[in-house]
Amino acid sequence: MTDGEVFDVERNRRWLLLLAVAAVTLILGAASATGVMYYAGWRHTPEREFTVAVYMVPDATVAERTAVREALGGLPAVDGVRVEDEALHLTALGRDFDCSPIPVIRASAGVDRVRVTMRPLGRRVGAVLGC
Repeated sequence: MTDGEVFDVERNRRWLLLLAVAAVTLILGAASATGVMYYAGWRHTPEREFTVAVYMVPDATVAERTAVREALGGLPAVDGVRVEDEALHLTALGRDFDCSPIPVIRASAGVDRVRVTMRPLGRRVGAVLGC
């Protein structure tokens, strides 16, 4: 083997060693970053179940109830709008709840109050949202 061939072999070994060190460093960095994020509390956010209840005044007209039902129909509902205990109810699924349509519904004629609740899921507690 000549000096030039020995030099080429050593240079190739250095490149292979450098690539191996870079690959191991990349893998260890990704693993440690994932571990730190998990330890810090970052997790996949599961879908939650939200319930919207619109309580009507006792003397609300049929037209007022129909208008509120149509306004609720614009929200993404799992099972549509249903009537329970003289209130209109709606169930929605998602990671979060968009409260932007709620003030319009709350200001509608015949509406007494609106309540949006997030149901408990596993060890996560439920809550009443301040929409």
